[in-house]
Amino acid sequence: MKVWTKMDIYVKKAIIHQFSPADTDLLLADKFLNITPKIDEYLRKKIERVYSDEAKTGIFEPDNVFLAQLSGDLLETSVTVAKLWQEEFSVSENQKTNDLIFVQFDKEGVEHFAFLRIALRETLTHLGGEVDNPIKLTQNNLPGFGTGADEALVINLQSRKYHLIEKRIKYNGAFLNYFSDNILQVSPKISPKKSIKTLEKTAQKIAESFNTDDFQFQSKVKSSIFKNLEENDELSPEKLADELFDSNLTARLTFIDQVKETVPEPIKFDEIDSSRQKKKFENQKLSLSNGIELIVPNNVYQDAESVEFILNDNGTYSILIKNIEDIQSK
Repeated sequence: MKVWTKMDIYVKKAIIHQFSPADTDLLLADKFLNITPKIDEYLRKKIERVYSDEAKTGIFEPDNVFLAQLSGDLLETSVTVAKLWQEEFSVSENQKTNDLIFVQFDKEGVEHFAFLRIALRETLTHLGGEVDNPIKLTQNNLPGFGTGADEALVINLQSRKYHLIEKRIKYNGAFLNYFSDNILQVSPKISPKKSIKTLEKTAQKIAESFNTDDFQFQSKVKSSIFKNLEENDELSPEKLADELFDSNLTARLTFIDQVKETVPEPIKFDEIDSSRQKKKFENQKLSLSNGIELIVPNNVYQDAESVEFILNDNGTYSILIKNIEDIQSK
């Protein structure tokens, strides 16, 4: 479940170009969108979804080649970036018609730039001729607000920090991170979502090798992640190793080494990412073989005076829930 935080976003300008694999040239608009309330809401929703736990992040170096392409003129910048994108994307073996949306916006008073690639299934309608708006968005063809862009880049123009949602393309049988490697020429940090998946999978694999992987260990992983996020909004492989494999030095060292192959530094979360991850890990969810499902808050799960898991002589488990003052049916 994703948790979205309302953001202070003010859309100033936007323009949409179009790429079609059937055409050599891009269909370039020469006018900005007329930002109606409906289009404003649509663009803000798309931008908000870039700030997700699936986004890779980083900070551009001041002399970055891509950053040098961004000028104060959104129309000029949009054409330059659209052509850069087309040059790299055109080698893809699986091409579709795409709308390329460029937005100049303020977030919490700071100027930002956004580039959103949206596959044509979202059916933004391009119009030619003398019209105020080169793209017509109607109630019938307006894409759902709940979907994110296929690829997206948002840059804080003050701090140079970026959020990137990218998809690999297939070329000569290989999959390429064409956006970060070729267009942006950066090496972003892996996304919070992928970082946590790496931690969970590595912990489970090592526990299995030492025959300690059961529901209690898996719950311990979730509890440790939640506890570390609560304390300082970061996840350290060393701290997690100490908590998960406290009595097994070999397991601790193996966990740290394997995690650092993918996540070389402690995973730091900004306020938005941290709150989302805490929401995901605040409860333990258990499915029992008899069909019962339990949702237990982490602070309760770890309290022996509230819940106890008992291993019976026959290998089955009993769960004892204690000190209940009131029961309500929902």
